[in-house]
Amino acid sequence: MVTKYVATLRAGTAVLEPTQPIPSPRRITTWIMRRPESLSDSQRDQLDRILDACPDLASARDLAHEFSRIARERRGQDFIHWMTRALDEGPQPVQDFAASLQNDWEAVVNGLTLPWSSGAVEGQVTRIKLIKRRSYGRASFGLLRTLVLAQPP
Repeated sequence: MVTKYVATLRAGTAVLEPTQPIPSPRRITTWIMRRPESLSDSQRDQLDRILDACPDLASARDLAHEFSRIARERRGQDFIHWMTRALDEGPQPVQDFAASLQNDWEAVVNGLTLPWSSGAVEGQVTRIKLIKRRSYGRASFGLLRTLVLAQPP
């Protein structure tokens, strides 16, 4: 194998190793989901090269940024435009996500428009489940009730 590789080096046909390692999918996803101004120059350059090589990923990034802006700025009225774009132009995973959002259209639009959130309730439910799991098999209902009511949120 070494002889064959040295022969390719001598002939000038050896494949050179990339100067930078290929980033992991998780790292690429992180770069895509972050705001562009928060990326370093090298991260932005790497992401631009990746997006040039994969147009579907570039389309998914544009749709993800637009959806993020709609959610952050509470512009539920723009959601119909995003949905149309996602279903027509988006890659298959984005189309699947958009199609799943259509199942509960009114709740999604209200969630993207109204200032209310069920986050506090969900936090309490998570806390109670943690207490319940921690006490499983060791505590009676009375003790569980005391732990849930006694602990501050």
